Amino acid sequence: MKSMFNLPDAEREVMEKLWDQTEPIKQSALLAIFEAEERGWKRQTLNTFLARLEEKGLVVREKRMVHAVYSRDKYNCMQMKKAIDHMYGGKLCNFVASLARESGVDEAGVEVLEKILENY
Repeated sequence: MKSMFNLPDAEREVMEKLWDQTEPIKQSALLAIFEAEERGWKRQTLNTFLARLEEKGLVVREKRMVHAVYSRDKYNCMQMKKAIDHMYGGKLCNFVASLARESGVDEAGVEVLEKILENY
């Protein structure tokens, strides 16, 4: 499986449409969604994006149906974990401290974080 950390914009657009679906979708129906948005993509363009996403382990295509392997939330959590592992040595506390310091978390934000940690 290739790294999925950075998705080019077009691949991200495809994933967003797949995440909006509640069931697997026909590739032709997915193409119709992009055609309705006047993206100007041809069938082969979409197939190329889907093949790349499949290679990254993010989509499954079977019998002209396609679906996302992970939910949007799961994917985003996986991405955050990779970022924290890479930038903060895998320590969530270092990430939260840095974020709080740089973004100027107010007292209400600190209270919310404390409650989250208490419940965890």
